Formats: sequence, C-alpha cells, structure tokens
Amino acid sequence: MHTPPRRLGTIGSAVTALSALLVLVAGCSAGGSSDAAGPSPATSSPTAPVPSSADASTYVALGDSYTAGPGIAPEQANAGLCGRSSANWPTRLAASLDLTLTDLSCSGATTADLSTTLGSGTVPADAGLVTVSAGGNDGGLFLSLIQACTVSAQQCSSYVDDEAPAILERTTGDLVSLLEKAGTTAPGARVVLVGYPRIMPASGTCEAAGIVAGDVTSVVTAETALDAALARAAEQAGVAYVSLRGPSEGHDACAGDEAWTNGVSPKAGDGIVFHPTARGMTAVADLVAAAVR
Repeated sequence: MHTPPRRLGTIGSAVTALSALLVLVAGCSAGGSSDAAGPSPATSSPTAPVPSSADASTYVALGDSYTAGPGIAPEQANAGLCGRSSANWPTRLAASLDLTLTDLSCSGATTADLSTTLGSGTVPADAGLVTVSAGGNDGGLFLSLIQACTVSAQQCSSYVDDEAPAILERTTGDLVSLLEKAGTTAPGARVVLVGYPRIMPASGTCEAAGIVAGDVTSVVTAETALDAALARAAEQAGVAYVSLRGPSEGHDACAGDEAWTNGVSPKAGDGIVFHPTARGMTAVADLVAAAVR
C-alpha cells in the first residue's frame, strides 16, 4: 500500500508540535495582568462609541495562546504558565493607541476559563475596551484537529465532518455568554471579538506544517467553520467581530517570510508550532487598531 508523503518525512515534527500543544493546554489557566508600555480588517457591527462612564484609555485583553503569544521574545515578567509575550498583539495595540493594558490572555484558556477570569475581580469595571479571542481550545477542538490530521487522512476528515460541528455549536453558545458577561463586567466598554489567522493555505500541500493536500482541505474546512462560529457568536451578543480569515490569506504557515503563523519548525524566540509569529502579532494589532479607532 502506498504511504502518503507526510507519513514518511514529517511525522516526527508533527509529534513535536503536538507535544508542545499538550503542555500548553495541560499546564495553563487564565489569569494575570500587565500595564502596556499596522491591512483593512473584516469586522461586523456594531461599533458604537465608548459611553462616557467608561475610561476610554483602559483596555482589557482576554484570550488564549493566539493572543498571549507564547514563545515570542521577550516574555512578560508576570506571565507565569500563561506564556504571555511582551510583543503580543494586545501589547502592540495598547502601545499604538496609547492605552493602559490589563493583559489577561493565557495559553490553553477556554471560554470557561475566561469567564472565570471575568468573575475574579481583575477586570476594571470602567474599562473602555475589552477584546476577546477564544474558542479554539473549547472541546479540545484545535488539539484534536492536529492529532487527527497528523495520523491519517481518514481520521482528519472524519473529525472535521463528524465531531467538530457539534463542538462548534456549543462553542458559539459559550462565546455568546462570555461576550455578554464581558459587557456586564465592564458595562461601559466596547467589547470586540477577534478571530484566528490562517494556519493552512487555501489549497495545495503545506510542507511547513507537515500536512498533505487532502488534509489541508480538511483543516481549511475546520478553520472556516470556526471563523463562522465566532461571527455568529458576535452577532448574537451584539458586539463587533474582527475576522482574520480574509486579511491572513497569503500569510499562512507555508507563506515563507510572509507567514503570520508558524509551521512545525518555528525560529527560536518567534512563537511556537502552529501559532502566531511576531510578524503575525504586529499584523493582528494593526487590524484590531483599525477596527476600534
């Protein structure tokens, strides 16, 4: 029987990538804070002005590893197991817009973790801006996807077609609750949901990610479905959504110097496997800044 190219040359790298993700998900929970020191985004309405009761300069960031930026140097002094980078997109956004940042992003965080954070008293009630980026860890979605798609094409497509839809349906509801809770925790804040950048190219193989053409299609299907779930959650919660699907096209893990995300062999100090690079963090900060100005 013919063995697909991926199984021969890249399975070791894929296992390494998977192990890194397992450490993040098992070891981290949401929490922590810090004070903060460039393409046109795809957004959904509303974008109402910040009410006068809020402090427009106070910004809170809630998110998982795609927000925290593990592996991107330098790490925040109080990052703990959360792996927050001092060069993550919330920090860059705060610097760009002259905001005071409370960074509550944490690698491995689910919507449930972030809901707990909202109830912990660490979110300033007078915050003028709250960004939320979550959903990829809910139900083990992202980790299970990587597991399935580094084993076999059949397992990859089966997971995407048969298991992921139910997870995403639950994720949508959980995100709506999280976004609404953010609005009640900081009642004067503009709440903005931020999506995920592409990992896979639209078609073809992606050697940098160790995934062959058939599985690229399945991963793209899952990425697109997650983006749609986030868009629905934002609409139902009545908040703005900054989708990164369109802007990150051509900046996937196989885009070379133009990549916003890593494949299975990240450079030291520039993020971890299947996660944003420093370049990607800068791009996301610019997109969110354009959406909230």
